[in-house]
Amino acid sequence: MMIRTFIALELPKPLKSELGSVVNRYSKTTPPYVNWVKPENLHLTLLFIGDVQPQEIRIIDEVLAKQLEGFPSFIFRPEGLEFFPSLQPHLLWLKLSSENEDIFKLNRRLLKELSACGIEADKKAMKLHITLARLKSSLNPALEREIMSRKIKHEPLYFDCLCLFKSQLFPEGPQYTVLNRYNLIHSRRINAG
Repeated sequence: MMIRTFIALELPKPLKSELGSVVNRYSKTTPPYVNWVKPENLHLTLLFIGDVQPQEIRIIDEVLAKQLEGFPSFIFRPEGLEFFPSLQPHLLWLKLSSENEDIFKLNRRLLKELSACGIEADKKAMKLHITLARLKSSLNPALEREIMSRKIKHEPLYFDCLCLFKSQLFPEGPQYTVLNRYNLIHSRRINAG
């Protein structure tokens, strides 16, 4: 039986709580064609792998352990909520910015290392974001503006726990299970800039 997998960063608790409030606030007032991410499922995807054989989980774990040994935590700054793409959006996400390219380099390195092991992951260019909702149709413009005007704390945050997840799809929404956690090192100071 195949296992659907992805690699993602867990959110810092303050950000997860704040985004959970946004989800809880708007999930009750938006039309049914908006599928909100359950607050406990919020994460920042580093790499979607897709379906793998059970024995390939060990290979993925070994690649991650090797690549993340001594790896510093990431520092990202929330930039605000936005609909993507801007015309006929199908996602609502929190856009993030990074002070360097480390996350993108790690994404490419993992793609290369997994491919060398015969595991092909999603090659789409990574965008720094946390998905809050998927839309099957556009919202009314007033509600879009209200959601986008929602202020999210803007200070830089440490993302220091990366996980290998199993994803199971159910009619009521996906269920994510942590297969392994990899703690990153706090070796840099946050620049309050």
